[in-house]
Amino acid sequence: MRLVKTLAAVVGICMLALPCAGCSRKVSEASQVVSYAMPDGAPAYYEYLGDIDYATPTAALVWEQVDGEAEGIYGIQYREVIDFNSITSQSDIAVCLYFYSSSARGSQNLSAGVEDLAQTLVGQVLFIAIDGVEADAVSTAYQVSGYPEFILLNDNARVSTFAGVEFEEWNIDDVTAWIADNGYEPDLTMLMR
Repeated sequence: MRLVKTLAAVVGICMLALPCAGCSRKVSEASQVVSYAMPDGAPAYYEYLGDIDYATPTAALVWEQVDGEAEGIYGIQYREVIDFNSITSQSDIAVCLYFYSSSARGSQNLSAGVEDLAQTLVGQVLFIAIDGVEADAVSTAYQVSGYPEFILLNDNARVSTFAGVEFEEWNIDDVTAWIADNGYEPDLTMLMR
């Protein structure tokens, strides 16, 4: 029997998402957008990502050096997805689409858990957060039945779906177990970095 630890119990804080260190950047105060040049050694899927943007309805949760912090301090950053079809079609890494509604109660708490999960699966699964209300064309294309919903893709083929509306009660541990059941084992030591 596999023991899946509670992510929230392992880490009681959520890192602030800040721009990537070492990148050439330009911050737009009005939209909280940071422009950048792709860092050396970045995974190939970075070519489909744009600026750090916490207001975009479709963002990849990426693990990067935190700007303004000491060398080696990393955190989850939200990068705008600028080519959705290409990033979901690439075969370098599995993709988990996380559909949520920004207007739903509790979505911020769940998003913090998803950030922790994304951190524990760096290099295995790329999480893409999608505000299903704002990006309704994407929700429609993937036939999302309600929010939140997680869809695991490999080479743009649906591998599995975790639909929150199908459960009376569930939490991020259930999503963690679902990911593990699909062959992606979270590395909980990543939460201590």
